[in-house]
Amino acid sequence: MEDPGSYYNQGFLAIVGSPSEHVTGLAAFIDVLNGFVAESENQLGPLTNDVAPLVVVEEAGEVDDEDEPVVEPEKLEKAIVLVLGSASALVKASEREFEPAYNLLLHVLTFSPAGLPDHLAKILDLLSTASLTHPLPTLSVLTNLFNLLPVNSSLRHSVFLTVLNVAVVTGNTSLLLPQLKQLPIWFEEWETSPADQVALLLKIGFELEPADAAAALKYLQEAHSVAVAASVQIDASLTSKMIVLALKDASFLDYDSILPFASTISSDLVELLKIFVAGTLADYKAFSAAHSDVFSDNDLDTGALATKIRLLTLSTLAGSSPSLTVSYSSIASALEIPEEEVEFWIIDVIRAGLLQGKMSQLERKLFIHQVATRTFGENEWNVIARQLDVWKASLRDVLTVVRNARVTVENKVAATNAEHEKVNGVENALEVA
Repeated sequence: MEDPGSYYNQGFLAIVGSPSEHVTGLAAFIDVLNGFVAESENQLGPLTNDVAPLVVVEEAGEVDDEDEPVVEPEKLEKAIVLVLGSASALVKASEREFEPAYNLLLHVLTFSPAGLPDHLAKILDLLSTASLTHPLPTLSVLTNLFNLLPVNSSLRHSVFLTVLNVAVVTGNTSLLLPQLKQLPIWFEEWETSPADQVALLLKIGFELEPADAAAALKYLQEAHSVAVAASVQIDASLTSKMIVLALKDASFLDYDSILPFASTISSDLVELLKIFVAGTLADYKAFSAAHSDVFSDNDLDTGALATKIRLLTLSTLAGSSPSLTVSYSSIASALEIPEEEVEFWIIDVIRAGLLQGKMSQLERKLFIHQVATRTFGENEWNVIARQLDVWKASLRDVLTVVRNARVTVENKVAATNAEHEKVNGVENALEVA
């Protein structure tokens, strides 16, 4: 039989005392929470009265350490089960007492001969209920339980799911988000299969959506990445949900990164996604006129999406200019806005990180320093080819100027040398004379 002690990080909870003392002490505390008031010094509460006889300490035999108290394993397990069965009363504890009481309960469970797996479902259920009245202390206890388990324990997966649910229900997802960075490490430690990884990442994504749509989108993307790499199937409705979140997220602009995940889906929603990958404002307006149901069915804000597609259209316009300059009039035409508003849109697209450049009010042009590519295909290769042709032509012009300058200098040097030779010839003739 596996040693129950192997289920725990030994020494994580350092609490002084024997198992019998902890079990009876916790039972007495639960009796008090349930309203028991002793009428005499020796009177025990109902739970303590049932537990105390089970954890009577017997003297150790000669083989064991003489100072080590011994409790019969079967009776100890029965006592722990009784305490755990009444532990719902711990929800009545004050904020100050709640976490220490549950930490003591976790410590008591480390002595269970049956081991934690037999009791984990019960303790997680108790903590889920307690989170409604003690949200932050419950998260602290769950964190302690998580850390109490060895890093490679598969039981951590169940505890983590409860942490996730409690954090979402109590509105404390901000406390959980920093810890989610450890997921790749945890997956490796837990030896989580790709299918289970995908399931957990999807669950995280959907649980986070009400509180943090951007974080939810991130984990839905990760789920799809793992699924593609491991050939795990994801239901088309979940992929559609990811697309909708990406469209709704005001800061999300990298639509090319999620398009491959929609390759097996045929729907108007995917066609809308393709417009945000490589289309323009004109494409968007044509689509919205023909497919208004896509926006109503998915609760999409047409105004917000029109703003976003204008930013992306301006980015594409800037990226397609071989001369790396775009006139204000061209921008106004592409975005269908008055030319007086062009500079505001340029500022917005720079703020969105789609391009870097400089505006010239005198020349009424945008000079482009750098532009983000929305997607990379044949059109983008053609743009690069045109830009290379422009640079080659510029270099040829520079080379021609350099060559002409060199010829001019060489001619001047030759003329100077000839003049010097003429002067030297005259001087020599005078000397002979």
